Amino acid sequence: MEYEFHFVVDGIEVDDDKAVAIVHDTFDGVLTRHRGRHFLDVSESGVNAIDAAHRIVVRLRKSLPALRLLRTDPDLVGVSDIAERVDRSRQNVQQWVSGERRQDKLPFPDPEGIVGRSPVWRWGDVNAWLAQFGEGDDVHPPTREEALTIDFLLPKWQRTLDDGLPLVHFAPAESGDSRDEERETVQRLLEGTLALPGVLERIAAIPVPRTEQQRLTVVCAVLTDRLSSVVSRIGHDEVWAVLAFQGAESELRLQPVGTAQAPGAVPVSRLGLGRDATVGDLLLVQTNGPDDSPVTPITPVGLD
Repeated sequence: MEYEFHFVVDGIEVDDDKAVAIVHDTFDGVLTRHRGRHFLDVSESGVNAIDAAHRIVVRLRKSLPALRLLRTDPDLVGVSDIAERVDRSRQNVQQWVSGERRQDKLPFPDPEGIVGRSPVWRWGDVNAWLAQFGEGDDVHPPTREEALTIDFLLPKWQRTLDDGLPLVHFAPAESGDSRDEERETVQRLLEGTLALPGVLERIAAIPVPRTEQQRLTVVCAVLTDRLSSVVSRIGHDEVWAVLAFQGAESELRLQPVGTAQAPGAVPVSRLGLGRDATVGDLLLVQTNGPDDSPVTPITPVGLD
């Protein structure tokens, strides 16, 4: 899904022709200035708004190292603005706000505040509400909760990049089954481990030729998860990730994994594993080897 972000920024200016050209040509974005503040409008795809923000922060840092993202800027709209954006009458929108229409749907979002005597809303909240009945923008701005999370994470993400370390993106190997809590346990265990000095540096040093060196996807799994599901969580612009799971003794194990396009990787078929192989099958091969002799962890190729 495509998400649209409106950032308050510093470090680049509209008078910098080179920066403006990068924003336009590389990101199809717009850099503007209003009352001494600079604003950047960009969009990015992701499985959710947080993932998309994570991606765009990395991409912007790579192309514009001087840029600093200060916070998201709420796109505030009143009744007239909403009516204009969705091509409805002001009276129609007012009926949504008051609950006179669309009563079968979730309630209209709470306003963000009052300007003069009129309420205003975040367009992201209104757009999410409109999506219930197929209206609104095709490009989705973050909701209030998503924007607050992004604002909280922006300083941490940028400090990590300042230190020359990759941003870690966590993804579950599978979801919606009885093992979700176990995958969350793996993520919490890994988050605690990454907080220890030097751990992220060692993970970043794993010899994985990632196409995007500043972003590292870690897929949290349980032994019954299929390797094909693990690989499916690798981003559309990536060919490598790190698989995290708990071993037989509940120890945290980290294993580089790749897609079929990952250069220099070892196909799972060469390990005697088939299309339905699981994380547990990979662990058994690593522990016992094809001929019952232990083998060192290697990088398998996932299935398309």
